[in-house]
Amino acid sequence: MTETPNRDTAPDTASTSATSPAEVGSRLLRYLPLITTLHFLIGLPALIASLALAYFAFVQADATQKMQTGGVMPFVTFGTSNGDEQGNRDIALTLTNNGVGPAILGPIEIRYEGKPITTPVDLLRTCCTENDARPLRFSTSPSTGIAVRPGETIEFVSFPYTPASDKVWQTFNRERWKLEVRACYCSIFNDCWVTKGMQGLPKAVNTCPADWTLYREDAGNRIGGIGAP
Repeated sequence: MTETPNRDTAPDTASTSATSPAEVGSRLLRYLPLITTLHFLIGLPALIASLALAYFAFVQADATQKMQTGGVMPFVTFGTSNGDEQGNRDIALTLTNNGVGPAILGPIEIRYEGKPITTPVDLLRTCCTENDARPLRFSTSPSTGIAVRPGETIEFVSFPYTPASDKVWQTFNRERWKLEVRACYCSIFNDCWVTKGMQGLPKAVNTCPADWTLYREDAGNRIGGIGAP
């Protein structure tokens, strides 16, 4: 005889009821660290690639800037000689641009035995003669606020030999080695350097110094003795 199940009997809740939201949330929380780790591992290559591209872009931009700066970098040096290209006896003080770009000359300072020199007449008067230096024949050229092309030399003091200036010329020829010359110059990109003496490497500066005792060319006295103080 077959038994008929009682309709009033309640079904098995463990087998028929759906999973509760609390259990679903518990499972998600259990696997959340793993899911987060997987997402990080999947995105890690893209993050590395982005950082690498940013770094390479920075390196390229820096290299481009250095190439542009180096391509126009001036290199100004001080020099002195006692003879010109024709073999004449002529003491000269010069600034030469040995770089690859134009140099904008800034202030120049000349000292003799620690004493600042302000004009060409002051230079000869201080180093080389007890008499008035104004009658002596010498030439000057601007040394501040001008552009010097690559390979160009600015002869900012020229003192040619004459029989009348023999004693002073001989003294200047000896004492010129005691001159301390500093000059500041800038590139067309406004990068600036200070050079000191004949052998020293230029030192990069943000701006040209403003506390130097300036040497001035005194354009009205390019030929010594004319209107000199």
